[in-house]
Amino acid sequence: MTELTLLLLRLALWLLPGVLGLLAARAWVAGRSRVGLGLLLGGLLLALLVRPLPLGLVILALGALAGWPLGGRVPR
Repeated sequence: MTELTLLLLRLALWLLPGVLGLLAARAWVAGRSRVGLGLLLGGLLLALLVRPLPLGLVILALGALAGWPLGGRVPR
């Protein structure tokens, strides 16, 4: 593997918990709690693979906060 390939794999591993957190929050707000919990569990498992350890959990939390509506209309 080249250095570029490893860099892209690490970037994808860092981004996936955030994306799954975002999708989990959007699913939870839309009333699909089982889907939201599944996405959150998947994001948590991926967040535990990110090194250093707290970074993955922080990225997951930021993704979930980005998907949560702060006010106004809630899409249903």
